[in-house]
Amino acid sequence: MKSILISVLFAVIAFFLAAARINHGLVDSPLPSGPGLTLDESFNIGQGIYVLEAFLHHGPLLFTTSTAEEVFGDPAYLPDFPPLGRVILGAAHQTTSWAIPGAERSTFNVPAARLGSCFALAVTVLLLMEFVRRRYDLATAVAAAVLLLLMPRVVGHARLATQEMATTLAWLATLVPLMAWWTKDTPPTNRQSLISGLLWGLLMLTKVQGLLLPPLVIVWAIWFFRWSAIKPLALWGVTGLVVFYAGWPWLWLDPLGHTLLYVSKTADRPTLYVWYLGQRFADKAVPWHYPFVMTLATLPVSVALFALWRIGARQFTRVECLAAASVLWPLIVFALPGTPVYDGVRLFVVIMPLVAFIAARGLVSVLRLVSGRIRVLNRPDSATVPRWKTNVARCFCVVAVITTVRQFAVHEPFCLAEYSLTALGTQGAVEVLGLEASYWSDGLNTEFWKQVPENSTIYVAPVSHQFQLDDIRQLVPIVRQRKITLLPFEYQPEKQRGLVLLNHRLADLRPDLRTDPPGAKLVAESRYRGVVLARLIDTTEGTWPELADWPEK
Repeated sequence: MKSILISVLFAVIAFFLAAARINHGLVDSPLPSGPGLTLDESFNIGQGIYVLEAFLHHGPLLFTTSTAEEVFGDPAYLPDFPPLGRVILGAAHQTTSWAIPGAERSTFNVPAARLGSCFALAVTVLLLMEFVRRRYDLATAVAAAVLLLLMPRVVGHARLATQEMATTLAWLATLVPLMAWWTKDTPPTNRQSLISGLLWGLLMLTKVQGLLLPPLVIVWAIWFFRWSAIKPLALWGVTGLVVFYAGWPWLWLDPLGHTLLYVSKTADRPTLYVWYLGQRFADKAVPWHYPFVMTLATLPVSVALFALWRIGARQFTRVECLAAASVLWPLIVFALPGTPVYDGVRLFVVIMPLVAFIAARGLVSVLRLVSGRIRVLNRPDSATVPRWKTNVARCFCVVAVITTVRQFAVHEPFCLAEYSLTALGTQGAVEVLGLEASYWSDGLNTEFWKQVPENSTIYVAPVSHQFQLDDIRQLVPIVRQRKITLLPFEYQPEKQRGLVLLNHRLADLRPDLRTDPPGAKLVAESRYRGVVLARLIDTTEGTWPELADWPEK
């Protein structure tokens, strides 16, 4: 019982660690400033509330044909993503808005919705710890939780009203029964196959990453169970598909047509651009090594070292083999030519809990080796460990402690801009390696808007989608309070003398706009570890050069 309470304690810590930085621009709020409003949050919150309110109004009748047509056939409903991840955000918004003042005049209370992602992180930590504790021991479970919470990109996503943390939770929840029941010498029972399929269906209802699992599960089951795998695979697949279709009534309106539409939209979305190694790439033309490089560039050095130690030790259990396969497979898929990939580790952040698990196994092994309480490979004749191995383990511990202290970042508001020392740190990654400075426009937070003059008109570049500026006006209370008007920059500088806001999403910000024109004055700036995330300049007396367009690629 005490061990479960420790898991619960770490889950609570995870929740409050993420929730400490959810303030995107509230008025007179005691909450510390967090990341600014990001590009997808308005859609996610609005759709989550829409589906939740429909369920609360209609109850189980929502899952009848006539009501489903009324709700999901309405033009107000956007079927670009399955509903479950967004409903979590909508539920958080509707239940906690009253407790977070400062957004009374806004369309949505963004920090309230962000608590849904904080909650998903907390449950992810609880689930990870309980699985690892029951399978191995409490020390490994604690190590896994600590290493996961040291990952800035994980904590950063938990501070946004996006679907990434719900998807990460659903991915882990789907893998846990697979690692528990599909790694034995005998195939899973019918009941175990059904439960595994149920959880895969919930993952499919959360986001498209659920489509990555069938090839992995099929190959794994056939490899270990041969012909005996057919029945559990059939039960797993059928159950998952039934849950997916039953839980998303929009698919019922035209089962074949809407299924094909969903799959085609998933594969053929509007082109996004990526800034990588100092070059601009379309999302389907990014070099194959992008997922691997970005993963290593954003993992804390301590996590990478201990994962490397565990891999080097070999002798993986089947559980670890499946965990490692579930880490590598998404990276391989996103490395395939023509597969769209963008926004750093966003699309494959789901792998991070199991990366933490593998690293935790390495960390516990290192600590036991350093303390002298280990038998290599559990053999009685191997109590004497080579001195060099003990020294390497000590070096790993020293480097891990130094780098963790040096780059502890999960308390910062801009975790999503953090790069590891393996990529020369945040400033080195951006200025030397040519990686992206800011994917999300999160630099436009409370502290930035406080520097902006009241009653000002500002031209913004780049504008990532047609609703972005309206969303900022409607959902960021401090912008409304300060009566700031936002207009798109039209790339005709002679017509746009005055205040210009430049968002440093380098994939979309033209090179000519990354430096101030002669005579321009800096008015406001958002920086993180020496890297500019956004800046506001006064170009009234500035001399604009001719702005070259992006070269076509």
